[in-house]
Parts: sequence; C-alpha cells; structure tokens
Amino acid sequence: MRLLSTTDRKSTLGLLILGLGLTVVSGSTPARAGTFSWLDEVVQQIIVEARGGGKAVLHGGEAARLEARGAGRLFAHGSEEGLERLVKRSDELALAARRVEHPSETLLQSRFSQLMATDADALRSFSALKPAEKRVVVEMGESARRIAQRYPQEAETMVRKLGPEGLTAVRAFGDDVAEVLVKEGPESLGVLRKTGKGGWEFFTTQVLPHKKKLAAAGVLAAFMADPDKFVDYAGQATEYAAREFAKAGITLATAVGGGAARGLEASIGQALARHGLDLPVFRYLGMTAAVAVIVAALLVIFGMPLRIMFWPFTRVARLFTARRLKHSV
Repeated sequence: MRLLSTTDRKSTLGLLILGLGLTVVSGSTPARAGTFSWLDEVVQQIIVEARGGGKAVLHGGEAARLEARGAGRLFAHGSEEGLERLVKRSDELALAARRVEHPSETLLQSRFSQLMATDADALRSFSALKPAEKRVVVEMGESARRIAQRYPQEAETMVRKLGPEGLTAVRAFGDDVAEVLVKEGPESLGVLRKTGKGGWEFFTTQVLPHKKKLAAAGVLAAFMADPDKFVDYAGQATEYAAREFAKAGITLATAVGGGAARGLEASIGQALARHGLDLPVFRYLGMTAAVAVIVAALLVIFGMPLRIMFWPFTRVARLFTARRLKHSV
C-alpha cells in the first residue's frame, strides 16, 4: 500500500512537471513558433481598426479580429526567414534612409499599446519578443496603419504586395514610396537599400519615365541589378549612367562632372560610326553643334532672344554687305 502511494506521488509529480512544461511552451507566445502567423494577424487587425476609424476598438476589438481572420494571410512570402532576418534588412533600410533609431523598450511597449490596446494576448506576445524584434513589429504596424488610413480600399492588397520588408521601407522612407514599391515589385527595394533616397529619386524621375526604352536596350535590368553604378548617394547620375542611357537614346541632364558630356560624345560617336564617319573632326563638329543647341535652349528658357546668340555673326554679315554695296556704287 505504501509502495502504491509512493508510485502515485511520483506519477502526480510527473504530470505536474509535464503540465508546467506544456504551459511554458504554449505560453511562450507565438514569438518563436509561428511568429509570422502572429504578426500577420496583428497587422491585419491594425488595418481593420485603422480603416474603421477606431470603431472596432470601441467594441473590444472583437469585430476587428473576426474581420482580420477572414481576410486571408498577408505575408505568404518571407515567413520562412523569421524576424531575425527581417530585423537585419530593416536596419539596412534605416541606415540607407539615415533614420537609425533605438527607442527604449518602454516606448516600444507604449507604441504597440496604441496599436493593439484592446488585445491582451497580443500585448503579452509582444512583451516576450527581443528588443530589436519589438522595434520591427512596431514599425510594420505603424506603416500598415498609415497605409490603411491613406488607401482604405486597397490596404490589404498593398500590404500583401509590399511584404514585411516593404512595410519597414515605408516606415524608413515615408508613405510616398509605397505606391512605387507596389507597382514595380519587391525588386525595387534594392534601389532603396543600395542608394537611399537620392537613388530612389533618380529611379522615379529618370528611370521609370523611360522604362520601355531602357528595358529594350538592356539598361533597366543592369540598373536594377546594380543601381549604385548608375547613381551616387546624392542622387546624381554617374558617367557610367550617362553612357548606358545614351545607348537607349536618352541624355541625362544630372550627370556628375563631365559624365553627361562624355555620354553625349559617346552617343554622337556611335551615331557617326553607323555611317562610317567616326572621325575626331566629325565628332568635334557634332559636339560643337550639340553645345550650340543647348546654349540656344538655355537662352530661350531664360527669355533671352536668339539674336543675342547670333549677334557676332550678324555683325560680320552686315559689315560684309555694306562693303559690297560700297564697291558696287
């Protein structure tokens, strides 16, 4: 009987230890197993509440949770990488945007509470994350809220196309990059990461308007693969960019130093070579004509009449005409 009691006590102790272990594992939040599933639900709920103007929060957030669950997954891609990989990419984007921040855990907890104030389970799960992971989750949540407020009808579609890294890019560079990222795809993230805001401006003002021409000439693919060869961190085109764009028949006006001029010279040289006239004298004449056209265009832009430009020539012509008339008389 005593032996049976001892056995019962051991069994009871074993069950208690097992139950405690299961509680720890299940209560360790989805931060380890299924982090992206939890993050997916959080972002979806934030979108629903932001789109509803906070009305869902007034009802305890249950309506937002139900609507979010029926929307389907947002982050189908990238979930295999985990939050650690996302933290690294987020840091790269923040560095490119020159917006490196290290908020305290207290501040991060406060910001997340503003996003998910009515969801106690989400708050507990958030508390178990590492500091860097908390920062990324808050950044993604705040970006999703701004997108939902600005594009209420397209919010889920945009967030799905942006993906986790795209949301962190929106946080780092501002809402204006969201539309281009959605339209051009995740490949355009490399432009932001490698060249920053200056390179992004070059991408939107010089590359995208001539996308078809550049694609046909093979320049677009080269730019997307290695954008920092085309543009510096200040957003100025390089000499290499001037040469490559000239292949597509596009002249860059923002090339660094003499890059644009050399790119124009190369373009003129290629045009002359097709006619067997690629000689220094013809190239020199072509550059002179191009410069004359540029100067004339500047005079027109600044409101100066073209006769000022041709004044020396007209002066000589008048003198010559007057002398001929004098001799004829």
